[in-house]
Amino acid sequence: MKKKAGGRCENCNRKNRPGDGYTLTVHHIDGNKMNLDENMMVALCQRCHLSWQHVLIQGQAWMFDRPDWIKKRGL
Repeated sequence: MKKKAGGRCENCNRKNRPGDGYTLTVHHIDGNKMNLDENMMVALCQRCHLSWQHVLIQGQAWMFDRPDWIKKRGL
């Protein structure tokens, strides 16, 4: 997933730079770490991952414009 994202966060587009606090991680959109469907995973830097982890619920109604990585997965 990280390679497919070009080594960049799909939310903020920052490169994987752990020394600068932007470690690239994989977020499981549906919360199921056993689900390896690429549409249910997104490469996020640790900062974005932590900010999305508590607000993203699959199938939720959106009160704001969805980010491109959500739209790309048809969510």
